Amino acid sequence: MSKFEDNLWGDLKHEHAAELLQSVATQRRLRTRRWVGIAAGVVVLGATAVVAPVYFGGTPPAYAVVDNPDGSVTLTIHELQRFEEATAKLREKGVPAIVVPLREGCPRPAPGPDEPLGLVKIESSEEGTKITVVPGEISADATVVLATAPAEGDRWIIAGGTYSREKPPSCLPMPSRR
Repeated sequence: MSKFEDNLWGDLKHEHAAELLQSVATQRRLRTRRWVGIAAGVVVLGATAVVAPVYFGGTPPAYAVVDNPDGSVTLTIHELQRFEEATAKLREKGVPAIVVPLREGCPRPAPGPDEPLGLVKIESSEEGTKITVVPGEISADATVVLATAPAEGDRWIIAGGTYSREKPPSCLPMPSRR
């Protein structure tokens, strides 16, 4: 380079060196902030993916009870073994019914009052088992007792009947298999 170019380069470095260094530092700071922001976003998305199914109810409740327009009440069973919860939901809807387990060796309870055949309807599908009860047709001295137990694979055994409201059974005997 010539003396003129050397002098020009020296003057440029002297006058603008601080601005150039500050510009480079600012760019590095912005890049660092950007990566920290991206990393924080990834962490938040990951945590949301883990927590959201639990918070928003990724699994259905064990039992769902729905009022039907005809006055009947439908109990949909998604999970066995939570009998108190199902009984509480039925009682909330004014249905004199309880849900109990089916057990081997459970004593056979005394039969209750005779009730009409259409009192309880059972329907099974892949969504779960739906049991529909008509509360207005249950006599004042009766309680509908529904019982469930696991069978082979994803199948269940469902039994029930009407029993005395004074002494409803705590379990029902497993039906005999022939």
